[in-house]
Amino acid sequence: MVKPLATEGLWQIRHGEVHRKRRPTALGRVEHLDYNNPYGYNIERVWFDGRVVFATEQGEVDVDPKKVKVAQEYQIVYSVALTTRGKLRREPPRVKGQLNIYDSVPGMRKYSPIWQFNYVIVPRDYVANTLRSERDCLRSGYKIRRSLVFEN
Repeated sequence: MVKPLATEGLWQIRHGEVHRKRRPTALGRVEHLDYNNPYGYNIERVWFDGRVVFATEQGEVDVDPKKVKVAQEYQIVYSVALTTRGKLRREPPRVKGQLNIYDSVPGMRKYSPIWQFNYVIVPRDYVANTLRSERDCLRSGYKIRRSLVFEN
């Protein structure tokens, strides 16, 4: 007789088969993952704490950050123009090749799937991917403009 699997728990899927996962993989180790992207999501690479992680973007949303928990995302730009309501007047000129930066990942208390954009304004001689973490952004001395632009 085959013992039925529990309905909840810490699981992983390997080669199409469900297995119990003994312990979470520590951030920084490479998780051997196959993902066939069945829904055709755009996958982006972003920085988190000096490491590249992968994320999907589902588009802009309107939320009230006083009522909805949001996480912080930093985009490195040469300039940004915001309305008095904190929305973009136009897309800012981004640093070519620079990955966006997240302040958290799933499993962290401050994580949220809703991201509030912070624009870090750098000079034209900035080298892409010099900034790789929220800490880097906050300690950089560059001006940071917090917007009321949110994405899921």
